[in-house]
Formats: sequence, C-alpha cells, structure tokens
Amino acid sequence: MQGERLAELRKDAGLTQRQFAQQLHVSLNTVSSWERNLADPDDATKIQIARQFGVSLDYLMGLSDTPHPQSGNISVLLCVQNMPTAALEELNRFLVQLKRKYGI
Repeated sequence: MQGERLAELRKDAGLTQRQFAQQLHVSLNTVSSWERNLADPDDATKIQIARQFGVSLDYLMGLSDTPHPQSGNISVLLCVQNMPTAALEELNRFLVQLKRKYGI
C-alpha cells in the first residue's frame, strides 16, 4: 500500500492519525507505520480503507492514479462476451442511437 497516498486521503478527510486509528480499531502506531511504509494492513483492512475514502484498491495500492474506479465496465464486458449474435446486433444498434443522442 502507498503510505503517502493513505496519509493524503486521511488528511483530505480531516482526520488525525489518532482519529483514523480509532475508526479502524487499530493503534496510532499502526496507522503511523502504514503511512511510513513500514507495514501493510491486511487485505480486509485495505478494503475497509478504500471504501471509507471512496477510492479503488488500485488507487490505494498505487497501481492507478485514478482514485475512483470506473464502475461496471468489467461486468459489462463480461456480459457482452456471452451474448448471442442477435443480441449483440441489437446492442450495437442501441449504442449507435445513444451516440447520436449524446453527440459522442
């Protein structure tokens, strides 16, 4: 996890390390060690932190510079992969209409 990124998110939320530690039910030293990249929280805590700040795990881990995930894109792609040909053709016609309507 990116300690600097965690510290930035915490500060942007107006939280001290102590307040943040209390919210997560961990010690002040634990939060401090996370922010200094001396330790990493377990996966469940990483998920809790990402949800609390409304960012993706990829952002929290430093794998992406985009804080907010593009929700639904992957599930849509997986859905399209399994569609019958007739449904794909109908979906394409609908997308053309949407593009026209919104000037995309």
